[in-house]
Amino acid sequence: MHLRDTCDMRRAVLLLALVLAAATLAGPAAAAKPKTLHVVITGQDHHPVVGKHWHYAVRVTGAGGKPVACRIHLQFLFGAVVVGQVGVHTVKNGVWQETIGQGSSKPFPASARGVALVLQATVTAKGYKTAKAGWPVTAK
Repeated sequence: MHLRDTCDMRRAVLLLALVLAAATLAGPAAAAKPKTLHVVITGQDHHPVVGKHWHYAVRVTGAGGKPVACRIHLQFLFGAVVVGQVGVHTVKNGVWQETIGQGSSKPFPASARGVALVLQATVTAKGYKTAKAGWPVTAK
């Protein structure tokens, strides 16, 4: 092997290392920034009555207001503490609605009377950032 061949080999190795480093720093081209979800909870009112039906709906949209298929996790919070699980629902049309106190869903208990709670929806969807929305309620 000649001295010139050794120099050419070193240059080739150095060039390959630089190309690999640049590709690593750039990241994969397909890794797009996650899109933003818009989540809105609308309740029948902010004062459900203990032992009675109370209706709410969750609407999830993306850019331009189009519905997004997603997973909606609903919980009741007291401050930042989860005090009740409502359920986890997968929807194709971006909308979940339910009446608490109807069917297998139990109504607000007497122990909830006068307690400020928040119905929180945590929403996940492929290609989107996780989003949350809340609806404050105080049972009477």
